[in-house]
Amino acid sequence: MKKLYPAIPLLILVLLVGSWGVHHFAQRRLEAGIADFRASIGPDATFSYATARPRTLARGAHFTAVTYHNPAMTLIAADVRLGGLTGNNVQGEKIGSLVLRNVKVMTTSNTISLDQVELSNLVLPNTARAAGDMARPLGFDSLVLDKGAFTNMHLAIPASQTDVTIGRMTVSQYGMGRSSHLDLDRLATQINLTPTRRISVEHIVVDGPDFASEVASLIQSGHLVHERHPQTMDLKKVEIDSTHPMLQIDHVTTSRFSTETEDKMDTKLDHLTLWATGTDNPSILNAFGYDHFSGNIHANSTSDRSAGRVHLEPLTIESPDMGNLTMVSELDQIPFDDMAIIPETARIVSAAMTWDDLSLANHVVAGLAKSRDMDVDTYRQNLLSTLSTSDDASMRAMGRFLQSPQDHPLQIALRPMKPVNLMMLGVALSMAGDPSVAAPLGLTISTP
Repeated sequence: MKKLYPAIPLLILVLLVGSWGVHHFAQRRLEAGIADFRASIGPDATFSYATARPRTLARGAHFTAVTYHNPAMTLIAADVRLGGLTGNNVQGEKIGSLVLRNVKVMTTSNTISLDQVELSNLVLPNTARAAGDMARPLGFDSLVLDKGAFTNMHLAIPASQTDVTIGRMTVSQYGMGRSSHLDLDRLATQINLTPTRRISVEHIVVDGPDFASEVASLIQSGHLVHERHPQTMDLKKVEIDSTHPMLQIDHVTTSRFSTETEDKMDTKLDHLTLWATGTDNPSILNAFGYDHFSGNIHANSTSDRSAGRVHLEPLTIESPDMGNLTMVSELDQIPFDDMAIIPETARIVSAAMTWDDLSLANHVVAGLAKSRDMDVDTYRQNLLSTLSTSDDASMRAMGRFLQSPQDHPLQIALRPMKPVNLMMLGVALSMAGDPSVAAPLGLTISTP
């Protein structure tokens, strides 16, 4: 043992020199990596920091006060830690872990700030280095990411006066051809126009979409790509309000299975409450004497994308206050690439509806009487007399329904000679008593 004592100082010296050598090697590697990165981002982009220290075996680095800037955006982070660096610019630059704290991203149109970003197994598969005055593209559509976690995100869009906050969001399996997963807590959106609109969702879970392919399609064509991945979506506590409550849904679930040309969807809205807009801007609910709608909605649909058709079988609406609707219908001219214009283009090919009434019929009659400045009972008796003596079987069926709504479910069938535009359906139905209108619509009304 005594012979080992003289060797201890030598061993310590070797360790000190060795650690200094490893650190020196790591520092040189880090400096070379920073120089290579700066060369790759092109002359119009800059990368700066306050301090940079290598991590173990030159496989990572710790930066403070980082700023990255190019003509399109500026990224600032108080602290950046990288680990598990492998690969190269040709094969794909791989980062085992990347953690950024106190992050701000600024573009000409919006600003994003986050408390923390944690990325695991990130691959940057950009193969083109900067040449001349052209910077290397960021390639958000071609990234590969096993998992990303984002904490306390705030997005500000001044042009639309919109603010979006997210408590925590995680994205898993992001990459072209991958079925991704999104888990999001406490989404809140505020649109600061007049009147102010606020939208919030307590929890969102989305499984199955290929988010990277969707981003690539938006970048390349401006449209979302049609996917064949099975997908599910689950939302809890959806709320929209302004100067008054507007909408609340306790739970929304959607599942979709797609082929090349067909989508099958099953959607449920549990405990939906939809409020009237108020006396300053009356809605159809106000007109019929309701201040809100409350109920559940369940829709099964099959969409034929090649033919632009949607088949609903069935759509059910259950309202304990108003009544229950069951409907089977087929629509065509559905613009799947621009769903916002559905009311303008979509047409009803056929429809069959059954209405089990609880209070809606009496509210409608009272609303019609009020609009004509008539006593409700007088208007009801005149209406029932007219319907009961009609030559049209559908009008007589309507009279039986109005005479005793809860005893006679109302059945309406619509088989128009040619499809009817959705925007014109309400006008057409209001003239259902006119045979010249009812016949082309193929409209029949019955009570079992």
